[in-house]
Amino acid sequence: MGGFVGLVMMAAGSDGGVSIFGAYIMISTYGFATRSTYDEDKSGAYLFLKSLPLSDGAIVTSKFVSVLVVSVLFVIFFNIIAVLGGYLASSGIISSLGSAAAAPRTFDVAAFLREITLSFAIVFSMAIIVAGAYLVMFFWAGFAKANTYSRAILLAIFLFVTLGVAVAGRLPAVQSFIQIIETSSWVPAISIIISLAVYWVCCAVSISRVKAKDWS
Repeated sequence: MGGFVGLVMMAAGSDGGVSIFGAYIMISTYGFATRSTYDEDKSGAYLFLKSLPLSDGAIVTSKFVSVLVVSVLFVIFFNIIAVLGGYLASSGIISSLGSAAAAPRTFDVAAFLREITLSFAIVFSMAIIVAGAYLVMFFWAGFAKANTYSRAILLAIFLFVTLGVAVAGRLPAVQSFIQIIETSSWVPAISIIISLAVYWVCCAVSISRVKAKDWS
């Protein structure tokens, strides 16, 4: 953990730092959803919960809420690391490790947070949408099938994004649209609102499936 934090904080001094944070948010959120459902499926936790005086809605909603809370905590954690990394980079502490002297500079936390808000908002939105889709597949078909399906979906998303960026990045219209998004103050809020709406639709679909599913 110490080495990881150190590398991330140093990466925060470059443009690729936020990309690293985004990757870890996505991986951590998806990994938590996958691992927790594996443990619950293996231990028969849902059969036990069904034997208690709990509604199907309460069981499913608690799972969706727990994944959402963990996702928010990941975003908060990586935001803190990003601020620390940005501070160390701007103050000359990191650059001074390889040179005898480095002139310290002032660090505006508010300005830095505004710069990274869009990236973290979009990554958070993507993370909970992917996690929500996985949880729907889990409640619908069980862990084994959900894990297989989700891997195929993630691979398709990766290929689509990679090819899309390579092609669209050369189009002036797309570049102008991306620039508008990057400079917009309302995109982060809209992104989060839409993703949360999709997430809770996934929760409602999962509840309806659990009510109709034979858990024996």
